[in-house]
Amino acid sequence: MIKIIEFIVNPVKTNINKFSHQISEINKKYAVPHIKTTRMVNVSLFILRIYLILLVCILFYKFTTLL
Repeated sequence: MIKIIEFIVNPVKTNINKFSHQISEINKKYAVPHIKTTRMVNVSLFILRIYLILLVCILFYKFTTLL
């Protein structure tokens, strides 16, 4: 029984470590933006972010009221 658990758990652990390492490499690569943006672009992106957060909140509210 223990060998079966080790057979299942060890590959899962190695995959998680591998994927987390890949994600951290990608985050390091794109930590600093490479494109200069104007103030209007930044404002537009901020408004879009607020809009998406609002949509997620509405979706969550609808889901909880249906339950």
